[in-house]
Parts: sequence; structure tokens; C-alpha cells
Amino acid sequence: MFQFGFCIIVPLIFSGKGVLRDFPASVRELFTYIKLSAVVYGATALSTASLGFAGVSYVTKVVFKSSKLIPTMVVGVVMERAGFSSRKRSYSPYDYAAAVMLCLGAVGFAYSPSKAGLDGDVDGEGRQARFGEHGIGIALLSASVFCDAIVPNVQENLMQSGSAGHSKAAPSSKESGDDEEIEMQSLVKDTKDSRSTLPKRDQKGLSSQSLMVNTNSVGFSCLLLSTLAYSSFVPIVKHLAENQHSALMHLTVGCGLGAAVMSYMEIIKRSGPAVAVATATLRKVVTVILSYIVFPKHMTLTHIFSGILVAGGMCVSYVGRGKR
Repeated sequence: MFQFGFCIIVPLIFSGKGVLRDFPASVRELFTYIKLSAVVYGATALSTASLGFAGVSYVTKVVFKSSKLIPTMVVGVVMERAGFSSRKRSYSPYDYAAAVMLCLGAVGFAYSPSKAGLDGDVDGEGRQARFGEHGIGIALLSASVFCDAIVPNVQENLMQSGSAGHSKAAPSSKESGDDEEIEMQSLVKDTKDSRSTLPKRDQKGLSSQSLMVNTNSVGFSCLLLSTLAYSSFVPIVKHLAENQHSALMHLTVGCGLGAAVMSYMEIIKRSGPAVAVATATLRKVVTVILSYIVFPKHMTLTHIFSGILVAGGMCVSYVGRGKR
């Protein structure tokens, strides 16, 4: 609940009350953000649930979650070709090669040898008995990655669709003979690409701060109602009041998370989902490197080779841009 709350407070502090003008004014508009919040929750819940099935280890989860850049690119292209996105996307073979190298590098950096062989003593009969559960766990992880790929593309669509959707649907003044017909075409187009639920008062699309407030308000409201329903709200407040250190840690983490999410959303708006997810993947690599610096640990050949892959992926991406 603290995470959702600070993802509302931080953009309000930076943008003021202006973001409240874009808050959903009807149940129909609110339903768009309810669906988006459900997909965000599904990405986390499905990956967590997969660990409860035999054969799905922490390493398996790391491999899947570190490889979501490629599905994000594919989903973006599919949405654009299906008419669900207003931004043109085209990725060259260099982009896909760089994405593969970056994902493999992230997997290698996050790899933990101590957690890789937790189920190594399971005999052949046990493995066969767990095969069904393993398939269910992999299916849940795949669905989680698919949700992760959908979320940034939908977020970009909400932040970009205002002007693009209307300008795309309405013909030029020379071709327009009936204003009502033009408006009807615009509404039909918006309905087709799921943008009709956006406030018409914002013709330039939502700002990243507005989208944060609208989306996280749904999650915050649900968690607040659940804590009130289970009579756990008052104990939480008492705990924070009696433990200043815990309250300070929650405040620090909340502010940092709010600023990080706002920066991530701004990258999506300006540069697209693929760049944002690639940046997040690089963040994982930097986090692991910092952990080795702050808490000295043994670095294996896997980590060194992963660093080479990450650097190579960045070089391939740079070369690909020069070829365009």
C-alpha cells in the first residue's frame, strides 16, 4: 500500500494539482485503468505463484523475467500493425541481436550458483511425477512475461494516443464536408484501438504523472479497502508510530520508488517501451555490479562473460543506429 501511495504522492508533488484534471470522470474511463492495474498485478502475481510449483526455481524465474525485452518489442510491433498503437515501430536485425545479447547478459549477472541446484537430489521417479507441475509453473511464468510485455506498450499508447488518434481519424479541411461525420469517424477509430475511454479534454495524451496517479489510485484503493476490511489498518499505523526506524525506511523506499517509476514512465513516453525495458534490464546489471562492490563476493566466469555480452549488445545497438 505504501508503494502505491507514494506512486501517487510523488507525481502530485512534482506536477501539482494539474494531474487531477486528467483523473477519470466516469466509470467507463476508470475501467481502462482497472484493466491496466490488473495486468500489472498479474505480471507480479503469476511469477510469484509459479515458484510454488515443483521444478520452477529462482534461476528459472530470473531467466524468464530478464528476457522480457524481446517480447516487449514483439508485442509493440503486433499492436502497431493491428492498429492498436499510433506510433510507428520498426526494429532492425541489429536491434533484435542487441536485445538478445542484453537479455543473456542480464540472466548471467543475476545467476546465483548457490540457488541453481536446489532440486539436484531429486531422483528420476520424482522428476517424472513433477513434470506436470513444472509445465504449469512454466506456463505461469510465460503469462507473467507476456503481461510484462503488454504493460509498457499500453502505457505508451495511453500517453501518446490523444493527438495521434484524433489527427489520424480526422481528414484534412479540404476533404471535410461534414463535421459530424468526422467526429463519428474519430469515435469509431478510438473505440477500435481502445482509446475512446480517454478524457477528450486532453488532446495531447496523458502525461506520465497523470498516468501514474490514475493507475496507482486503483491499486491503492483496493489495498486500503482490504486493510480496512480485515482490521489491519490501525495496527499498521500503530507499528509505524512506535517504530520510527521502520517508518523512515518506508518513507525512503516509497520516495525512491515513486521517483524511479516516474522516470521509467517518462522514458516510455519519450523513447518507447523497448528503450524503457532495455534501461530497466541494464539497471539490473548495474545493481548486481554494485552489490559485488559493496558486498564483496566471488565473481565467476559466467559474470565476466555476461559483462562482455552486455557491452557487445550496446555496441551492436550503436552500430545498428548508424546503419539506419
